[in-house]
Amino acid sequence: MKRIISAAALILGVAIAPASFASTSLQGGPLTGLSFDKPTDIHLVFANYPTNHGLYVLEAVKPAAGSRPTMTNAATQLWLSSDTSQGAKSIKGDVVLTVDNGHSWGADCAHQECGIFIRLDHAATGDTSEDQFIALTFDASTAPAPTSTASAAPSAAPLPVDTLVVTANGKTLTENVPGAITYRTPLTFVVTTGTSTTATLKSYTPDLCPVNGNVVEALKGSGACDIAVTSPGDGTHASKTAHFPLILAPAVQSLTTTSLAVKAGKSLSLSSTTAFGESITYKSSSKNCMVSKSSIKGVKLGTCAITATAPGTANYGALKGNIVVTVKK
Repeated sequence: MKRIISAAALILGVAIAPASFASTSLQGGPLTGLSFDKPTDIHLVFANYPTNHGLYVLEAVKPAAGSRPTMTNAATQLWLSSDTSQGAKSIKGDVVLTVDNGHSWGADCAHQECGIFIRLDHAATGDTSEDQFIALTFDASTAPAPTSTASAAPSAAPLPVDTLVVTANGKTLTENVPGAITYRTPLTFVVTTGTSTTATLKSYTPDLCPVNGNVVEALKGSGACDIAVTSPGDGTHASKTAHFPLILAPAVQSLTTTSLAVKAGKSLSLSSTTAFGESITYKSSSKNCMVSKSSIKGVKLGTCAITATAPGTANYGALKGNIVVTVKK
């Protein structure tokens, strides 16, 4: 029975090797409803991949259990690695694999189960620990109709494709060129279509970068996301989908104020936590001020420097800042 894997889910694949051995995982798409009459670019983001070997990623007909495919699309095969010094493409970020109906490489993806096959590269040919098969499905409605011997009416000219102008927080994005997104710092997409129709956003990496309307937010401080923007087109223009990869970056913890004044003998309360909930530790370098937890008391007239620190994580950096306090009458 065929397995259809949702493009919005984490793809673990149909493992040829025991699933406990395969560590590589990937997200992306589209994986279903692929056009039968023209190639499709599938956008993939890899995780937990090996760093001591590269990977081959290619379109293939599903092999028998325990075997590797014999019918493959060698023309679009990718060699991916974290080490690109030997000619491999980078496995990091947005990776694009082009797939088609199989006719050019001897397959028929309308009647055979085609998919993405992953294996270790030529440096580990006998190691099947990363062998995986991820099923693809093609839309039968896009398959060419049987050829008729009767004279066919001339086909209508294809419609011109709609255009998209996309910005995120005011910065123009370029299709297929990686942009940047910071942990828990939302990006608001504004899309202008040539047809003035309303475009929609879809995340192919929803557990890293979910989409809410036209707002995208990063749930981690590292990795890569793939956001697709689609115009529906209109009666005179065909629809248009463009992909915008985003490289995730950790956020920066900062102080809301770097200077303040307090009267001698009086106290001020400062923030006890950062915007990410980390506890802030304050220390004074001068006897002009006295610090107790997040409270600062003016002792003598003059100034003092308060150091503020808080721990960081993989998603945001540690806080280290200074506050200049003026003690006045």
